[in-house]
Amino acid sequence: MEVHPFLWLYWVIQWVLDRLLSPTPPPPKATLGRPRIAVVGAGLTGVSSASHCVGHGFDVTIFEAGDEKSLGGIWSKVNNTSGLQIHSIMYRFHPSVKWAAGYPDKQQIVSQITQLWKKYGLQERTKFNTLVKSTKQDHYGRWIINDNPSFGSFDGILAAVGTCGDPKMPHMPNQEAFGGEIFHSSRLDGKTAAGKNVLIIGGGASAVEALEFVVHTDAASTSVLARSDKWIIPRNAFVDGLLALNVFGQETIFSWIPEALLKRFFYRDLEDLAPTSEGLFTETPMVNSDIFHQIRDHKAQWLRGDIVRFTEQGLLFRHRAKGVPKGGPGREIEVKGDMVIMATGYQRPSLSFLPDEVFQEPYQPPRWYLQVFPPSHMR
Repeated sequence: MEVHPFLWLYWVIQWVLDRLLSPTPPPPKATLGRPRIAVVGAGLTGVSSASHCVGHGFDVTIFEAGDEKSLGGIWSKVNNTSGLQIHSIMYRFHPSVKWAAGYPDKQQIVSQITQLWKKYGLQERTKFNTLVKSTKQDHYGRWIINDNPSFGSFDGILAAVGTCGDPKMPHMPNQEAFGGEIFHSSRLDGKTAAGKNVLIIGGGASAVEALEFVVHTDAASTSVLARSDKWIIPRNAFVDGLLALNVFGQETIFSWIPEALLKRFFYRDLEDLAPTSEGLFTETPMVNSDIFHQIRDHKAQWLRGDIVRFTEQGLLFRHRAKGVPKGGPGREIEVKGDMVIMATGYQRPSLSFLPDEVFQEPYQPPRWYLQVFPPSHMR
């Protein structure tokens, strides 16, 4: 099999990064003498954090609410048709990760997480089916999990519960009257949209997941019903890399430049779909190269507005003009379909197991996710 020179170079770079930066895994059954760390969550962040800890001699225990099938966090829950939207070179969650493609699918991502888990001997350090409900310090300042001394005491806690929990499936007016199928965007394995008119409710990252399914299963038509306009950027490593150069992570006086370039070269005749009131770096954009192709081929449409209610044949939708805010006036139309995909995202995992004092200003969510160790608990 002939390998593209750029892909071969990518493999070499990953091999070098692994050799230079990956901490050495501890020997099997090793007794680690450095402080004990409790990691809450066995998703990508939890496994990556735990591997770094044990690689540097820390004694780690991972607590995961689900069973072993939950290893990988949100990636264990999404559809098999789902994959990474940004280039994998920007998704290196550990130096030892070795991607075989620029845009790996779910199976490869979960496989890399699992390999990392096994490489650092985390199987024997993971307690599955153990929901962490509380953490408190004893009189020695060490942390006790769930008021259960049998777990031992810990010198530190890493909360790696992520930002996506169980699927969010809201009930909408007159939903029972709909004669077709209704699924959440993460529950599409084994389903097909072949020859069907699909209605996607939502315009965020979950809509990307739904669009991947629709494209893979050859739907007759697709209507994306979004409450607001979203910036859509192409699935292109060069473009994504340029946008990532904005180290501030927010709008700047120069943000109009990439916005204008996207409208000129990516949106082109579909510039009406670009947001007018929100900048490119205000929220996380959608990363998808298929939606505009589908719209131009008259296989898809993007409608801005609000859901009024379900009908027997689809949805009654209040279609708003560009610039009209959410909930504003619009023209009511019926959008017909055979299948509705609820791209309504996920519940936010709770951090209620942590003591209240760790959320003092300015370390409240979402900033808390960036400052994992509140200063009052640094020693």
